[in-house]
Formats: sequence, structure tokens, C-alpha cells
Amino acid sequence: MSLTGSRPAPLPAIWLAPGAVTDLPALARFGDLHGVPLVVGPIEVGAQRSRTGRPIVHGLGVGGVEHQDVESVSLTSAQDALRWISSRGLSACLSIRGASTGDLAAVVEHARRSVEADVVTAVEVDLRTADDQVVLKSMARVREAAPRGQRLLARLAVQGVDSDLVGRARAAVAGGATAIVVCGQVRLGPGRWWSGPATAALCRAGVRALMQAESEQRWPGAPLVASGGVHSPSSAVAAVRDGAAGVQLGTALWADPGVLWTIRDAVRAELARCTSTYPPLPRRNP
Repeated sequence: MSLTGSRPAPLPAIWLAPGAVTDLPALARFGDLHGVPLVVGPIEVGAQRSRTGRPIVHGLGVGGVEHQDVESVSLTSAQDALRWISSRGLSACLSIRGASTGDLAAVVEHARRSVEADVVTAVEVDLRTADDQVVLKSMARVREAAPRGQRLLARLAVQGVDSDLVGRARAAVAGGATAIVVCGQVRLGPGRWWSGPATAALCRAGVRALMQAESEQRWPGAPLVASGGVHSPSSAVAAVRDGAAGVQLGTALWADPGVLWTIRDAVRAELARCTSTYPPLPRRNP
């Protein structure tokens, strides 16, 4: 599904987190990127940066890294990236953030008017630090600005403002989200996060909590993307077995961009096995 409107395709198995890649042409030299939505952003109204940069690292620890949040880029910068993606016949995922719901909608509306809007297969809204009410209002506003049927992902931290992941996921779906990115990053303070392999347990715990809550009808459910600690095929497969429909790569690509393709193949194989072993059941009416 693009920003110009069309029938939605199946959820991609592999996603890229904001800040995971700073040079898309360089990543393309490692292998085929078809079927992997290339992250553009995070985009924010009023941002001055002309390109996405690697987050500032404050320190390394066992199993992770403490870093500054990824800085937002301008709408102009996003258009340049979309042009390159379009010229290669690839697809994009817009990562957006904003100080208000109006700012979020403005980014979507601006991108929708772009001549490259047809390459945008998804929009991911950064709501890691938002409570359930902000999540609901933000997703509803983005839903209004986006074309009918647009795939919308809500990026939620497992350890959120009120730690009620199920409540925030329920609010996201009520607002129009079609998938939930379960983010295992740990917030260390304003603008600071802990990421890396050590966050895998937290991310997977979030996936399991949402799957359990869906089985108990405490939220209507939506496809889950595991984002946190996915640094190897085995960690990716473990997240899929917990219930994730896809995985998102972040700091794993800082050390080894080539791991994207080994993880992609492992996830696709596991998803095919799961579908063959356990045919999908009709989803309940919420």
C-alpha cells in the first residue's frame, strides 16, 4: 500500500529501524533490497538536518550500547531519499515523529503530495514515550491524513510511560494502527536509550504479553514486529516463534550490514514453516 492508495500487500518480514542505516546506496551494494521497506527518517516538521546520521554513542556495555536518540531530518531530505528509492524500484517506510498530532499529520500530508509517494509502503509513528491517550490521538490524526488502506505502524516501547503495553497497543489499533512495533529499547533519560542484543529478552516478553492479551481478548490484536536484540538468525527466529510477524533491525546493522540477508532468509523460512504447521485462523471480530 502506497501513499497514493492501492491494495495492501502482506506484512514484510524484515524492517529497518530509524538510524540503522545512514547510507542506503552503500547498503544496496551488500545485496538485493527488494521486499525490505527502507526506512526514511525520522522525519519531523521543523527539523534542519539534511540527512540521517548515526546516533551519538555515549558508552558501550555488556550486550548493548547507550546512545542518543536518532535526530530528525527535514522533509526535503526525505524527498531526496524517496527519489533514490524510487529510481531503484524499491519500497520505503516513513518514520515520523512530532511534538503534536498536527505535526505528525503534516508530515504524512506533505509526503503524500510528493511525486515519489507511490514507493511508500508504510508509515511508522514513533510513540515510544507516549501514554495511551497520546497514542490514540496521534494514530487517529495520522489515519485521517493518510490514504485509505495505508499501512500504519505504531512504535511502542515495552517499558513505556505507564508500562501498560497492552493498553497502549489497544489505543494504537483503535486509532488506526495496522501493526505494532514492539520496541525493546530501554529509555535511560531524555533523548537517551539503551539498545543491543541485551534488549532481546524485553522485546520478546512484550511480544508474548501482547499475544497472551489477544488470546484473552484484552485487545483486538494486530501483526507484531519485534524490534530489540535482533542481531542474529537465531534471535530473529525466536521472536517469530513467540508470535512476531516480522522483525526490525537496528544496531545489528552498525556492526555487520550483511546480517540483514541471513536474518531475512531465516525469518522467511520460519514464517513459512509456521504457516504450514499452523494454518492461520480467522481473526475474531473486535
